[in-house]
Amino acid sequence: MNKAISEIQSITIVGQGNVAWLYNNIMTKQGFAVNCISSRKEIRKEDLEADLIIIAVSDKAIEEVISKFRLENNILVHTSGTMDIDILRNSAKNYGVFYPLQTISKAIEVDFSNIPLCVEGSDENTFSLLNNFANKLSKKVYKISSSQRKDIHIAAVFANNFTNHLFGIAKQELEKKDIPFEILFPLIDQTIAKIKENNPFEVQTGPAKRGDNLIMESHKSRLGDDEREIYKLLSEKIIKKDKELKR
Repeated sequence: MNKAISEIQSITIVGQGNVAWLYNNIMTKQGFAVNCISSRKEIRKEDLEADLIIIAVSDKAIEEVISKFRLENNILVHTSGTMDIDILRNSAKNYGVFYPLQTISKAIEVDFSNIPLCVEGSDENTFSLLNNFANKLSKKVYKISSSQRKDIHIAAVFANNFTNHLFGIAKQELEKKDIPFEILFPLIDQTIAKIKENNPFEVQTGPAKRGDNLIMESHKSRLGDDEREIYKLLSEKIIKKDKELKR
């Protein structure tokens, strides 16, 4: 590439995991020229001639993948929620972050237009190019710094990964008694609907919120050791937060 780009039109995606798959799908559907390659194969010179090079590999693999890059005119980005933008500083003149805030599984289709894209650029021109490109893919594009992105990632772990584990425990406990997990779906839907309109702490319900020790002890007596420990810890945190809110 002999001159700086004015618009992102061609993309090379390095990686074959869920994020690489998602980006390849949506960008191809939008009509962009996309070359998706494995990080395990030798990356050819022509692979690095696209306007945008997306490194969509695990955090621990990013440095190894970019170690041989020395890009001048195109843009190099990673897709990590936790890695700083400056990890790319020595591999490209123009670099940034293109982080999709969503849980991604190849077996489950998502509406990409509603996925928040967290964008960061090494300078204003790079950010502008990435921001314009992002707005062609999603209706929810945010200018997010590396520090903010790390905080978002922590929040996402609480909101998604931890709650998903709790859903798994709920399903497990019901299945022990031959009760279908779907019996909880209306409750889950209502919980999600409430927190979209209210502070979650202020619409908390349940025995811990009410201080109903008899019910909590009854619940714990029916649980295994691991589940009892989680129940106890979360109940204590709910009680503590409720007291703070009442001060």
